[in-house]
Amino acid sequence: MNVLGLDCSADALCAAVRRSGSSSEPGTRPGIPKHPFREARGHDARDGTVILEIDAGLRHAQRILPAVDHCLKEAGLDVRDLNLLACAAGPGSFTGLRIALSTIKGLSSALGIPFVTVPTPDCLAAEWEGACPVVIPVLDAQRGRFYAAIYEGGRRTSGYLDIPLTELLRYADAFPEVLFTGPAADLLSGSEEGRPGLRIARHGRGAAGRGLLDLAVERFLSEGPADPGCGPLYVRKSDAEMEKRRD
Repeated sequence: MNVLGLDCSADALCAAVRRSGSSSEPGTRPGIPKHPFREARGHDARDGTVILEIDAGLRHAQRILPAVDHCLKEAGLDVRDLNLLACAAGPGSFTGLRIALSTIKGLSSALGIPFVTVPTPDCLAAEWEGACPVVIPVLDAQRGRFYAAIYEGGRRTSGYLDIPLTELLRYADAFPEVLFTGPAADLLSGSEEGRPGLRIARHGRGAAGRGLLDLAVERFLSEGPADPGCGPLYVRKSDAEMEKRRD
């Protein structure tokens, strides 16, 4: 199955493509050669995965389609070869989530390709499954707060949270071993002091392209395509909505 995934939950824009490697699968045109490059980061020879991460800031809309085009070319695919589209659904940046989802919906409608959405914390946690008994992915929710969720043994055991740092650390203190990961993990630097079981995965502001692709295929095979009318996963109202309520 040839899959395209997009994640604009945080500042980093992530586009990821995985090609099946089989010219006999439906939707895969014969005659496309395998891509010759085998880089340690970005392209995985084992599963034909290409991942591009761009620190896009506020330019997700301008850069998302060129990022898709780049990944498809690196994978040796045409957009018509795709069998499934996927989007990280949030929580995260309100604007970024809408840009990624609208792009996926537009491609789905134009090309007749099904799509699925996957909560962003699920994608982030999947990339670190097995690294620690408890994994807590975190995204910057601004105003001193974090979007997060708790995963024990690869299974989510909390809701999708929007909490301040003090409360986030109280959750972590309930477990003997915890790994914080995700785009906002660096913001927790120093929190591990005095907490011997707490670790922070300092991997920059990266997204979770591989986790998104893995979970997207699982979700599609078990649940089918997403409802075309679905929206991003929000755990709080936008600033505009809150301002309107105050008025």
